[in-house]
Amino acid sequence: MKPSSKSLHNRLIRHLREWHRKLGIIAAFFLIFLSLSGIALNHTDMLSLAHKPIKNTLLLDHYGISPPSDVRFYQQNALQVTNNLLWFNDKLLLEGVSHIVAATFISLSPNSPAKTILAVSDDNIYLFNQEGDLIDQLGEALGVPQNIRAVSVDKHSIIVSTPSGYYQTNHDFFEWQDVNFIVEPTWIMPTQAPEKTIAHAVLAYRSQFLTLERIVLDAHSGRILGLFGVLFMDAVAILLILLSLSGIYIWIRYARAKR
Repeated sequence: MKPSSKSLHNRLIRHLREWHRKLGIIAAFFLIFLSLSGIALNHTDMLSLAHKPIKNTLLLDHYGISPPSDVRFYQQNALQVTNNLLWFNDKLLLEGVSHIVAATFISLSPNSPAKTILAVSDDNIYLFNQEGDLIDQLGEALGVPQNIRAVSVDKHSIIVSTPSGYYQTNHDFFEWQDVNFIVEPTWIMPTQAPEKTIAHAVLAYRSQFLTLERIVLDAHSGRILGLFGVLFMDAVAILLILLSLSGIYIWIRYARAKR
């Protein structure tokens, strides 16, 4: 190799080492982040990432998760309805059903002090214990009237209003009878709730659609920033490839020089 070529080559190696070192420091931060997020995703079950809802309103807005259009409260705000979801003291009882008409507490037996949660949708009746476990689900096949619009409950009977009339049953739900009233029953109506309680219910509804697992996964891939984030993570991947190749080249040159 001619002296001039050798000198040029040495300068190239020197500059390559300098840029390799600078870019390596920058890339190290991304490499650490990708490694940590990758480890977290590999152990998502152990870390329960899929069961940790995100309650940051900025992130919820970023993902376009809208507040519920229907927010109602029953039984001193212990029972909450948000769209087609029913909550009991922050525990989700019912989801993915048709419109929830009303919810309340009842006693299935006059001699039993235990309260059962009664939830009525427009085509089904659901019974839960106070731990939030489903006891029974009753539908059209068991005689439950369809297109229920309102519900009334007293100590002995349950009455529902439908477009075809009123129907009544007792607390065992074995038989439904059509009935007529001169004066309509007192229907279960939602109660007023303070703004703080409403805001809490709205946040609980929104947060269930976004988990920490989704955030970590999107951050790992760059999708959390949309197309820009994906392209940026692609650029980071290319940078890591170039650093690897330049590192290999520098090591080969160094190994040859020692011979």
